[in-house]
Amino acid sequence: MSKIQKSNNNNIHDNFFKSLFSVKENLEDLLKGSLPKEVLQGLKTETLEYDPTEYVDQELAPYFKDISCNIKYGYSNIKISLLYEHKSYQDKNIHLQLLRYILNVWENQATNKQELTPVITMVFYHGNRKWNDSGFVKNVPEELKRFVPLFDYALFDTKDIEDHAIIQHFKRPSVKVAVWFMKRSDNLIGFIESNPDLAREMFMHIEQIDKTIFQKIALYLYKVSGVEPDKIDEIMETVSPQAKDAFSQAADELRQWGYNKGVKQTAIKMINKGYSNEQIVEITDIDIEQIQKLRSENSN
Repeated sequence: MSKIQKSNNNNIHDNFFKSLFSVKENLEDLLKGSLPKEVLQGLKTETLEYDPTEYVDQELAPYFKDISCNIKYGYSNIKISLLYEHKSYQDKNIHLQLLRYILNVWENQATNKQELTPVITMVFYHGNRKWNDSGFVKNVPEELKRFVPLFDYALFDTKDIEDHAIIQHFKRPSVKVAVWFMKRSDNLIGFIESNPDLAREMFMHIEQIDKTIFQKIALYLYKVSGVEPDKIDEIMETVSPQAKDAFSQAADELRQWGYNKGVKQTAIKMINKGYSNEQIVEITDIDIEQIQKLRSENSN
Protein backbone atom coordinates (compact mmCIF):
# COMPACT_ATOMS: atom_id res chain seq x y z
CA MET A 1 0.00 0.00 0.00
CA SER A 2 1.34 3.40 -0.91
CA LYS A 3 2.11 6.08 1.63
CA ILE A 4 -0.96 7.95 2.82
CA GLN A 5 -0.26 11.65 2.84
CA LYS A 6 -0.62 13.44 6.16
CA SER A 7 -3.16 16.22 5.98
CA ASN A 8 -4.20 19.07 8.24
CA ASN A 9 -7.57 19.28 6.54
CA ASN A 10 -10.33 19.61 9.10
CA ASN A 11 -12.47 17.29 6.98
CA ILE A 12 -10.47 14.31 8.25
CA HIS A 13 -11.45 15.07 11.85
CA ASP A 14 -14.97 16.23 10.92
CA ASN A 15 -15.81 13.10 8.95
CA PHE A 16 -14.34 10.79 11.56
CA PHE A 17 -16.30 12.48 14.34
CA LYS A 18 -19.54 12.38 12.35
CA SER A 19 -19.20 8.76 11.27
CA LEU A 20 -18.25 7.53 14.74
CA PHE A 21 -20.99 9.24 16.74
CA SER A 22 -23.67 8.65 14.15
CA VAL A 23 -23.70 5.15 15.65
CA LYS A 24 -26.28 5.23 18.43
CA GLU A 25 -24.38 3.01 20.86
CA ASN A 26 -21.25 5.14 20.50
CA LEU A 27 -23.14 8.36 21.15
CA GLU A 28 -24.80 6.84 24.22
CA ASP A 29 -21.41 5.77 25.54
CA LEU A 30 -19.94 9.23 25.02
CA LEU A 31 -22.86 10.92 26.79
CA LYS A 32 -22.72 8.51 29.73
CA GLY A 33 -18.98 9.02 30.07
CA SER A 34 -18.92 12.80 29.84
CA LEU A 35 -22.18 14.53 30.82
CA PRO A 36 -22.50 15.83 34.41
CA LYS A 37 -23.76 13.21 36.86
CA GLU A 38 -26.75 15.31 37.87
CA VAL A 39 -27.90 15.36 34.24
CA LEU A 40 -27.30 11.65 33.70
CA GLN A 41 -29.46 10.77 36.70
CA GLY A 42 -32.61 11.91 34.90
CA LEU A 43 -31.55 10.99 31.38
CA LYS A 44 -33.16 7.94 29.78
CA THR A 45 -30.53 7.03 27.22
CA GLU A 46 -32.57 4.07 26.00
CA THR A 47 -35.03 6.58 24.47
CA LEU A 48 -32.35 8.28 22.34
CA GLU A 49 -33.38 8.89 18.73
CA TYR A 50 -31.35 10.81 16.16
CA ASP A 51 -32.72 14.05 14.78
CA PRO A 52 -31.82 14.30 11.07
CA THR A 53 -32.47 18.05 10.91
CA GLU A 54 -29.43 20.22 10.09
CA TYR A 55 -29.21 23.03 12.63
CA VAL A 56 -25.72 24.25 11.70
CA ASP A 57 -26.39 27.04 9.24
CA GLN A 58 -23.99 28.80 6.90
CA GLU A 59 -22.72 31.14 9.61
CA LEU A 60 -22.06 28.30 12.06
CA ALA A 61 -20.48 25.92 9.54
CA PRO A 62 -16.93 27.33 10.01
CA TYR A 63 -17.15 26.45 13.71
CA PHE A 64 -19.13 23.25 14.17
CA LYS A 65 -20.21 19.88 12.96
CA ASP A 66 -23.23 18.65 14.88
CA ILE A 67 -25.09 15.49 15.79
CA SER A 68 -28.47 16.08 17.37
CA CYS A 69 -30.80 13.66 19.13
CA ASN A 70 -34.12 13.64 20.95
CA ILE A 71 -34.21 11.95 24.32
CA LYS A 72 -36.34 11.70 27.46
CA TYR A 73 -35.31 13.44 30.66
CA GLY A 74 -37.66 12.05 33.26
CA TYR A 75 -41.02 12.52 31.59
CA SER A 76 -39.92 15.52 29.53
CA ASN A 77 -38.69 15.63 25.96
CA ILE A 78 -35.34 17.34 25.50
CA LYS A 79 -32.74 17.63 22.78
CA ILE A 80 -29.02 16.98 23.14
CA SER A 81 -26.72 18.37 20.49
CA LEU A 82 -23.13 17.20 20.26
CA LEU A 83 -21.14 19.93 18.53
CA TYR A 84 -17.67 19.17 17.30
CA GLU A 85 -15.48 22.31 17.50
CA HIS A 86 -13.35 21.88 14.41
CA LYS A 87 -11.05 24.82 14.94
CA SER A 88 -7.66 24.26 16.52
CA TYR A 89 -8.44 27.01 18.99
CA GLN A 90 -11.46 28.20 20.93
CA ASP A 91 -13.37 31.14 19.54
CA LYS A 92 -14.04 33.86 22.12
CA ASN A 93 -17.65 34.15 20.95
CA ILE A 94 -18.59 30.55 21.74
CA HIS A 95 -21.69 31.62 23.66
CA LEU A 96 -23.00 33.60 20.71
CA GLN A 97 -22.44 30.64 18.41
CA LEU A 98 -24.20 28.26 20.78
CA LEU A 99 -27.06 30.70 21.29
CA ARG A 100 -27.49 30.93 17.52
CA TYR A 101 -27.53 27.14 17.33
CA ILE A 102 -30.18 26.86 20.06
CA LEU A 103 -32.29 29.50 18.32
CA ASN A 104 -32.06 27.50 15.10
CA VAL A 105 -33.45 24.48 16.99
CA TRP A 106 -36.29 26.47 18.52
CA GLU A 107 -37.18 28.20 15.26
CA ASN A 108 -37.42 24.83 13.58
CA GLN A 109 -39.66 23.53 16.35
CA ALA A 110 -41.87 26.62 16.17
CA THR A 111 -42.16 26.37 12.38
CA ASN A 112 -43.27 22.76 12.73
CA LYS A 113 -45.73 23.70 15.52
CA GLN A 114 -43.81 21.64 18.06
CA GLU A 115 -43.38 22.39 21.73
CA LEU A 116 -40.09 24.14 22.46
CA THR A 117 -37.78 21.83 24.39
CA PRO A 118 -34.64 22.36 26.46
CA VAL A 119 -31.49 21.99 24.36
CA ILE A 120 -28.34 20.65 25.99
CA THR A 121 -25.35 21.62 23.91
CA MET A 122 -22.20 19.60 24.41
CA VAL A 123 -18.99 20.85 22.81
CA PHE A 124 -16.41 18.24 21.79
CA TYR A 125 -13.01 19.92 21.55
CA HIS A 126 -9.58 18.48 20.78
CA GLY A 127 -7.60 21.57 19.86
CA ASN A 128 -4.03 22.30 20.91
CA ARG A 129 -4.84 25.19 23.21
CA LYS A 130 -6.56 24.71 26.53
CA TRP A 131 -10.22 25.66 26.50
CA ASN A 132 -10.71 28.92 28.36
CA ASP A 133 -14.24 30.22 28.81
CA SER A 134 -14.22 33.86 29.86
CA GLY A 135 -18.00 33.99 30.16
CA PHE A 136 -20.83 35.56 28.23
CA VAL A 137 -22.18 38.99 29.21
CA LYS A 138 -20.05 40.18 32.12
CA ASN A 139 -20.59 42.45 35.09
CA VAL A 140 -24.37 42.49 34.85
CA PRO A 141 -26.06 44.29 37.76
CA GLU A 142 -28.36 42.02 39.72
CA GLU A 143 -31.50 43.95 38.68
CA LEU A 144 -30.62 43.51 34.98
CA LYS A 145 -29.83 39.79 34.99
CA ARG A 146 -33.40 38.87 34.10
CA PHE A 147 -32.91 40.64 30.77
CA VAL A 148 -29.80 38.65 29.83
CA PRO A 149 -30.07 35.05 28.52
CA LEU A 150 -28.21 32.78 30.88
CA PHE A 151 -27.28 29.28 29.71
CA ASP A 152 -24.48 26.80 30.06
CA TYR A 153 -23.03 24.05 27.91
CA ALA A 154 -21.27 20.78 28.58
CA LEU A 155 -17.65 20.63 27.47
CA PHE A 156 -15.65 17.56 26.54
CA ASP A 157 -12.06 18.68 26.05
CA THR A 158 -9.79 15.76 25.20
CA LYS A 159 -6.88 17.64 26.79
CA ASP A 160 -8.62 17.44 30.18
CA ILE A 161 -8.92 13.67 30.26
CA GLU A 162 -5.89 11.54 30.99
CA ASP A 163 -5.10 8.71 28.59
CA HIS A 164 -5.75 5.98 31.16
CA ALA A 165 -8.96 7.71 32.24
CA ILE A 166 -10.37 7.25 28.73
CA ILE A 167 -10.29 3.51 29.36
CA GLN A 168 -12.33 3.96 32.55
CA HIS A 169 -14.75 6.62 31.28
CA PHE A 170 -16.09 4.67 28.32
CA LYS A 171 -17.27 1.10 27.89
CA ARG A 172 -17.24 0.61 24.14
CA PRO A 173 -13.80 -0.22 22.66
CA SER A 174 -14.57 1.86 19.56
CA VAL A 175 -15.23 4.98 21.64
CA LYS A 176 -12.12 4.45 23.78
CA VAL A 177 -9.84 4.10 20.76
CA ALA A 178 -11.51 6.90 18.78
CA VAL A 179 -11.41 9.46 21.62
CA TRP A 180 -7.79 8.52 22.30
CA PHE A 181 -6.87 8.89 18.64
CA MET A 182 -8.46 12.35 18.47
CA LYS A 183 -6.74 13.38 21.70
CA ARG A 184 -3.33 12.37 20.33
CA SER A 185 -3.96 13.23 16.66
CA ASP A 186 -1.07 15.74 16.52
CA ASN A 187 1.48 12.93 16.91
CA LEU A 188 -0.63 9.80 17.01
CA ILE A 189 1.69 7.12 15.67
CA GLY A 190 4.66 8.62 17.53
CA PHE A 191 2.71 8.49 20.79
CA ILE A 192 1.71 4.88 20.19
CA GLU A 193 5.34 3.99 19.47
CA SER A 194 6.48 5.66 22.70
CA ASN A 195 3.70 4.17 24.83
CA PRO A 196 3.22 0.54 23.76
CA ASP A 197 1.89 -0.55 27.17
CA LEU A 198 -0.84 2.08 27.08
CA ALA A 199 -1.65 1.18 23.47
CA ARG A 200 -1.81 -2.50 24.41
CA GLU A 201 -4.36 -1.72 27.10
CA MET A 202 -6.32 0.58 24.77
CA PHE A 203 -6.42 -2.10 22.03
CA MET A 204 -7.18 -4.95 24.45
CA HIS A 205 -10.68 -5.53 23.03
CA ILE A 206 -9.99 -4.37 19.51
CA GLU A 207 -11.57 -7.52 18.03
CA GLN A 208 -14.95 -6.44 19.48
CA ILE A 209 -15.13 -3.31 17.32
CA ASP A 210 -17.55 -3.51 14.42
CA LYS A 211 -15.64 -4.06 11.19
CA THR A 212 -17.05 -1.00 9.44
CA ILE A 213 -16.28 1.26 12.40
CA PHE A 214 -12.79 -0.16 12.74
CA GLN A 215 -12.06 0.61 9.09
CA LYS A 216 -12.91 4.24 9.81
CA ILE A 217 -10.69 4.22 12.89
CA ALA A 218 -7.82 2.70 10.91
CA LEU A 219 -8.26 5.17 8.04
CA TYR A 220 -8.17 8.03 10.54
CA LEU A 221 -4.86 6.70 11.90
CA TYR A 222 -3.35 6.52 8.41
CA LYS A 223 -4.66 9.92 7.39
CA VAL A 224 -3.50 11.91 10.43
CA SER A 225 -0.14 10.17 10.74
CA GLY A 226 0.94 10.06 7.11
CA VAL A 227 3.23 7.14 8.04
CA GLU A 228 3.98 4.24 5.71
CA PRO A 229 1.63 1.30 6.49
CA ASP A 230 4.64 -1.04 6.70
CA LYS A 231 6.09 1.19 9.44
CA ILE A 232 2.74 1.22 11.22
CA ASP A 233 2.74 -2.60 11.07
CA GLU A 234 6.17 -2.64 12.75
CA ILE A 235 4.99 -0.34 15.52
CA MET A 236 1.75 -2.26 16.06
CA GLU A 237 3.73 -5.49 16.33
CA THR A 238 5.49 -4.05 19.40
CA VAL A 239 2.04 -3.39 20.88
CA SER A 240 0.48 -6.80 20.22
CA PRO A 241 0.04 -9.31 17.40
CA GLN A 242 -3.70 -8.62 17.51
CA ALA A 243 -3.17 -4.90 16.93
CA LYS A 244 -0.81 -5.53 14.03
CA ASP A 245 -3.19 -8.01 12.38
CA ALA A 246 -6.21 -5.75 12.83
CA PHE A 247 -4.64 -2.61 11.37
CA SER A 248 -2.84 -4.49 8.61
CA GLN A 249 -6.05 -6.19 7.52
CA ALA A 250 -7.97 -2.91 7.67
CA ALA A 251 -5.34 -1.24 5.49
CA ASP A 252 -5.63 -3.95 2.84
CA GLU A 253 -9.42 -3.80 2.89
CA LEU A 254 -9.51 -0.01 2.72
CA ARG A 255 -7.18 0.00 -0.25
CA GLN A 256 -9.19 -2.64 -2.06
CA TRP A 257 -12.47 -0.90 -1.18
CA GLY A 258 -11.25 2.40 -2.54
CA TYR A 259 -9.91 0.85 -5.72
CA ASN A 260 -13.17 -0.96 -6.41
CA LYS A 261 -15.46 1.97 -5.58
CA GLY A 262 -14.43 4.50 -8.14
CA VAL A 263 -10.80 5.33 -7.47
CA LYS A 264 -9.87 3.44 -10.63
CA GLN A 265 -12.10 5.73 -12.67
CA THR A 266 -10.60 8.77 -10.95
CA ALA A 267 -7.10 7.57 -11.79
CA ILE A 268 -8.03 7.03 -15.44
CA LYS A 269 -9.43 10.56 -15.69
CA MET A 270 -6.25 11.95 -14.14
CA ILE A 271 -4.14 9.95 -16.60
CA ASN A 272 -6.16 11.36 -19.50
CA LYS A 273 -5.67 14.88 -18.16
CA GLY A 274 -1.91 14.49 -17.97
CA TYR A 275 -1.33 14.06 -14.25
CA SER A 276 1.97 12.46 -13.21
CA ASN A 277 2.15 9.10 -11.46
CA GLU A 278 3.22 10.83 -8.24
CA GLN A 279 0.20 13.16 -8.31
CA ILE A 280 -2.17 10.25 -8.91
CA VAL A 281 -0.62 8.25 -6.06
CA GLU A 282 -1.01 11.20 -3.68
CA ILE A 283 -4.71 11.61 -4.44
CA THR A 284 -5.87 8.00 -4.97
CA ASP A 285 -3.40 5.89 -2.91
CA ILE A 286 -3.12 3.49 -5.86
CA ASP A 287 0.28 1.83 -6.26
CA ILE A 288 2.47 3.11 -9.08
CA GLU A 289 2.49 -0.39 -10.61
CA GLN A 290 -1.31 -0.27 -10.91
CA ILE A 291 -1.19 3.24 -12.36
CA GLN A 292 1.32 2.13 -14.99
CA LYS A 293 -0.95 -0.79 -15.84
CA LEU A 294 -3.87 1.61 -16.24
CA ARG A 295 -1.74 3.81 -18.48
CA SER A 296 -0.93 0.82 -20.65
CA GLU A 297 -4.56 -0.31 -20.81
CA ASN A 298 -5.76 3.17 -21.80
CA SER A 299 -3.02 3.99 -24.29
CA ASN A 300 -4.70 2.09 -27.13
